[in-house]
Parts: sequence; C-alpha cells; structure tokens
Amino acid sequence: MKALVVPGYGPPGTFTVEDLPIPEPGPGQLQVRVAAASLNPADLLMTAGTVREMVPLDFPFVPGTDAAGTVTKIGPGTRGFEVGEEVFGFGAPPSFAAGVGIPAVTSGALAEYATFQAGPFLAKRPPKLSVVTAAALPSTGMTGLAVLERGRFQPGETVLVIGAPGGIGSVVVPLLAAQCVVLATGTGPDRDYVRGLGATEVIDHRGTDLIGEVRRRHPGGIDAVVNLALTGEAVIAATRTLRPGGRLLSTTPGTPAHPAVTTVMGTTDLRPGTMDTLAAHVLDGILPEPATTTHPLSDAPRALADLAQQHTRGKLVVIVDPAATR
Repeated sequence: MKALVVPGYGPPGTFTVEDLPIPEPGPGQLQVRVAAASLNPADLLMTAGTVREMVPLDFPFVPGTDAAGTVTKIGPGTRGFEVGEEVFGFGAPPSFAAGVGIPAVTSGALAEYATFQAGPFLAKRPPKLSVVTAAALPSTGMTGLAVLERGRFQPGETVLVIGAPGGIGSVVVPLLAAQCVVLATGTGPDRDYVRGLGATEVIDHRGTDLIGEVRRRHPGGIDAVVNLALTGEAVIAATRTLRPGGRLLSTTPGTPAHPAVTTVMGTTDLRPGTMDTLAAHVLDGILPEPATTTHPLSDAPRALADLAQQHTRGKLVVIVDPAATR
C-alpha cells in the first residue's frame, strides 16, 4: 500500500510517500481502507519531536489521526462493526494513547489502509455525511464539543474566540453563537468567513492590539476567552480581557498554569456518542460543513508543509482514494 512515511524527527520536507505492508488488525481493532484523512497541528508536533518526551515515536512512522473509510477486516474479539461498513473517527500513535490513557490506537491514517481501535473514537458514517467532511470532523469536533462542555457558557455571555478561522473554530463559533455574543479574531477574507460562522464582532489580531481592542470595546471585561491559537505567556496575557471571575479555556499544547485558565483536550474529555453527535449536528445544520482544502496522498508532504508554514482556514484533507470521495 502507499503511505506517507516519516523517517525520523524532522520537517515535512523529509517525509516521503512509499510502499509499506498493509497493517493487520489486532484484538479489538478494525482494518480500514482509508478514503480521506485530515491533518492536525498535532501531526507536526509529534513528527518534529516537540513532544517526544510525552509521545515518543517509532520510525519509520505513518502520521495521521483522523480518517473516513471502509471496514475491510475485523480483528479478534472486535464487536459493533462489520466488513463493508463506512466509518470515521480518530486514532493516535500507541505511545500517545497509552500516555493519556485512551482506547484509540491507529497505525497511521495517511495511508491506503490503517488499523483503528473499535470504540468511542470510531463511528459509522451516515450516508449523507460526505467522506471529506467526516474525515475533517474528529479531532476538531471532539475538542470543540469539549470546550463547550467544560466552559459551561450561559446565554448572553460575551466570549472571545482566538483562532476562530481554524478547524476547531468552525465547531466552537457556531455552537457558541447559538447562545452567546461571540467576538472572534480574523484577518482579510477570514472576516467574512468567521462572521458566517456566527461571530458578532471580528477583530484583526494582526493589525491591532487584541487585548487593548477588546478592553476598548468592552471596558468591564468579557465573560470568557476560548484560545485556539496562542501559546506560552501570550495565553496568560489574554486573561487581561476578562471581567473579574471570568475564565479562559485553551486547547493549545503547553498552556501555562493560571487560576483563570483551563486546558481542554478533546481526547480526554470525550463522551460516548461524540462522533455520532458531530455527524448529527452537521446533517441537522447546527454545524456548517467545515471549510476544506484537499490534496492527493502523493502531495501529503507539501500539505503538511502548508499547515506548518501558512495560515490555513478550516481543515486540510488528504484524499487517499479519489473514487470513494466522489
């Protein structure tokens, strides 16, 4: 089978598409013929070695955690799925899954075939949910729903979403906008996109002092911040936009400790049925289909390089089986 291969820690320019043996499903696993897989910043963190102490990788390594495809084999003792069923969901490298204690292991989604652990991180794909959308949903959707759950947002609250044009923002902003006043960061063409997601106000974080602008517009402070982009001390600085008793929820790795800050990880805050909920929200129109840019598997190294070097809107999706996405 063709797969994206990472030979060792390094940038996407060192990755290649090569032939590898098709992985066989172990106990409690499924083998999936991958139709499409989406990219996430975590793919870059792991392959660059940034989080190697927490997530050591064995090389050669096949990246990719989010996918949609067709079940082709069932491992021993696996229940709830059948060969031929369309599925979508999330899986992590064994070291990551073991480190955070989740039953979600994959051999790597950026390949023609991958194995996935059967369980709450995998679901059957409804026929009306497109393959590309299904591949784009898992990580961002899990994290977005976890933010809403942990944030306990109340009707009428004012919430700033930093990094709204990205994949998680495409989930968080529409769900928040149903009950809250949403401020969001965005520049250029992203302004209209973020407003379309439901943001009431859009602030150009590159052309202005974000904290000062929020304080100017809301002198008493706002109720909450959802950080999807800032890292390090910039996260703590964003708490200056909060009213007394306000809270900040952050999804970025390495968020510093602070009394007003809660770190959210979709993988550890997952509830049973999350994948089914995400699919239903898209099909019911509660969530818009995420903006996606697609690449063939042969172009996966460049797609990851784009994710690393460029501002991207929505999700980058690698089409592994073009026939299955028509």
